[in-house]
Amino acid sequence: MYFFRITIALLAVLFLGNCESKQPPIEYMPDMYDSPAIEAQEMDYFASNRSGNRIPPEGTVPVGYYPYEFFGNKGNLAPERGLDNTAKKTLQNYKTGEQKFQTYCSPCHGARGAGNGNVVGPAPRFNFNVPSLVSDNVKSWTDGQIYHTITMGRGIMGSYAAQIEPDDRWKLILYLRKLQEYDSNSKKALAGK
Repeated sequence: MYFFRITIALLAVLFLGNCESKQPPIEYMPDMYDSPAIEAQEMDYFASNRSGNRIPPEGTVPVGYYPYEFFGNKGNLAPERGLDNTAKKTLQNYKTGEQKFQTYCSPCHGARGAGNGNVVGPAPRFNFNVPSLVSDNVKSWTDGQIYHTITMGRGIMGSYAAQIEPDDRWKLILYLRKLQEYDSNSKKALAGK
């Protein structure tokens, strides 16, 4: 019992001693509080270049990186000939493609892809022409050409590689082909009347 009272008294003294002290508190495990790890922006005195930022080992791939070998020829659509649509024609894939299209493409190209989105047109909106995605010119493109355009951008359209995952780009193209098919059927129906 005597040992227990002495232990409680010592803990109370340590606790109260750290409450109103002008000195920093006693650190029982300082490495847990102040880690010796070097942050990327800190100076590392042991490194040869004094930088805390390390060069990654050869062959390292960043998280979320998808290799894409067709980086060149922004104006020429020839390098994508080897790209084939990998998305299966399922209802879920069409829904995903529609969601991506309405999110990323419709502000400029319009809900039906006619090039009449909300951000184009007379002032105060952007004043530039956006191509119709249901035009005969775009209909003649291969799926690989459209995929390349989404990935790398074209003209004033920037790249959407960071916003749209590679699999979702193919699903978006499936949906775009349905829009083009719908547009062709609508024109045929109007011509028949």
